[in-house]
Amino acid sequence: MTTPSFAVVEKIIELFNKSGAAELEYSCEGLSFKIRRASRGSPASSKDPVRLTSSEAASLIAEGALASSAPARSSDEQIVVAFMHGVFHRSSAPGEKPFVEVGSEVRKDQQIGILEAMKVFMPVVAPIDGIVAHIHIDNAVDVASGQALFTIVPQDGGAT
Repeated sequence: MTTPSFAVVEKIIELFNKSGAAELEYSCEGLSFKIRRASRGSPASSKDPVRLTSSEAASLIAEGALASSAPARSSDEQIVVAFMHGVFHRSSAPGEKPFVEVGSEVRKDQQIGILEAMKVFMPVVAPIDGIVAHIHIDNAVDVASGQALFTIVPQDGGAT
């Protein structure tokens, strides 16, 4: 089996986020990771970890459970990922308007979110001029380093 695509990994994370599991371990040729839900006193934090082996993942893929629900991706689009573990914020303060929405036009280096870790707030910026095609994470959610936050597609004309 080959290493799963980014879309498959995203779908695994999405399914984990929807589950009540406290932890998930994934292992497949050349790729393994563990996801832990932040403990916020919820009953989910006391559940046994979910472990997804490569054969189970292959079975889920074959059954279509991990088929990507996202539209086909253009080779020019950019996935903006969390550069560190922390809490992702879509706006500058609670109750404020989000920096961007799906369909928002953004410019390279424009702030589109915030990552917070240990009360340090770091801006998340657009890597290219483009349009926000997808927002992968809800506001105020704990994210892991490398986790997809946004998909940005270049504007017609392909300015990068």
